[in-house]
Amino acid sequence: MAIKEMRILSLIGSSHQNGNTSLVTKRFAEISGSHVVDLGQKDISYYDYGHKNFEDDFLPLIKDFLQNYDTLVLVTPIYWYTMSAEVKTFLDRISDLLTIEKDLGRQLRGKSMALISQTEGDFYHEWFAEPIRLTAKYLGMEFKGHVHVSIEKKGISKSYKKKLEAFAKLLAL
Repeated sequence: MAIKEMRILSLIGSSHQNGNTSLVTKRFAEISGSHVVDLGQKDISYYDYGHKNFEDDFLPLIKDFLQNYDTLVLVTPIYWYTMSAEVKTFLDRISDLLTIEKDLGRQLRGKSMALISQTEGDFYHEWFAEPIRLTAKYLGMEFKGHVHVSIEKKGISKSYKKKLEAFAKLLAL
């Protein structure tokens, strides 16, 4: 049951298509009504100073977000104390919006960004969200916050489900 029409796009970046991060993303989508895109299923190449990759899936994905959504939620497992390669590559490609697609980049102003991270066990640091928060600030986007979900052997615990529900309500404000 969705809280309200929030127009949220969740981008999941995980090397394991049906793993714990996927479980968290699906639960968040159920709660928030979020549309989910798996970055691993998109052809998004690394940032290229020669802009030879302009025909991959990055620009269409950004255009879809700008036309249809208000909030971008990045969902990532924590690998080696940082975000997944898929999320990092997506963020690096935002550089295209500062060079060859400046008009699209300007349209990010006033939109929102948020972060969901996931681990097995309760390991994460509050500074984990800092690159996302600073990126949002630089782009003129509101950073709505970060929620971390720790997965147990039996799945998402009740307390973490409640955290996801509270986070969805926060994004609705």
